Amino acid sequence: MKHPIHKATQAGLLALFAAVALTACGSGDDETTPTATPPVSAPPAGTPPAPAPATSTPFATPMNTTDTSEVGKVETYAFAEKSNEQTLGAVSFAAGAVTFSTSLTGAQSFAGAALRLHAPNNTGAAPITPFNAASFGKLRIELKSSTDATLTIKLQPNPVAADGCTATAQALVNSTQSEVVIDLDSTSFPLPEYCNGAGSAIGAVKAGLFAVDVINSGVTAGAHDLSVGRVSFSN
Repeated sequence: MKHPIHKATQAGLLALFAAVALTACGSGDDETTPTATPPVSAPPAGTPPAPAPATSTPFATPMNTTDTSEVGKVETYAFAEKSNEQTLGAVSFAAGAVTFSTSLTGAQSFAGAALRLHAPNNTGAAPITPFNAASFGKLRIELKSSTDATLTIKLQPNPVAADGCTATAQALVNSTQSEVVIDLDSTSFPLPEYCNGAGSAIGAVKAGLFAVDVINSGVTAGAHDLSVGRVSFSN
């Protein structure tokens, strides 16, 4: 089955543009309150990634630009209000992390560069084997951006939420690859406010997780990058 992604070599998907952009541009609030959920912070710059707990369960460990050690796929997509003002950069792999970037020639009302890491044994096409994370309480993910301070994380069900209405969190990052630990609850992973309570809430998506999306939603002119390393779950 095909999923609504825009690979680096393909044209943009307008259906996904607005969905992700609304969240990325500040609509990722808890649907029950008017106040945005505070982003989770990475450790201070210069702090090396801590080893995952012995009891953590790997979800996606990049081994190159397209595959994970868990036999899952790594894919990219990008979107912008004015797609002709967005240039996609090359995907690279180094030090256990995949990096993707885009460049904007002008400011946008919404835009993004994204990496999608599929669940173990999933290539992005049928047959689909969802990952059951219902027994875990924390998502652990190594993140970095040399251009922006905030990245958006979406937990994707199968089929993926083309409208962006799925459990969504934000993380504060820096230019040093660091592990961010996020509680798997509705406070840290609310539905975007514009979804009005409809969509794949955290409790449902945990039990059938198809992929983890990480999005740099920078909208200013210039480069916007993100790097994603090991993704795992723990308690």
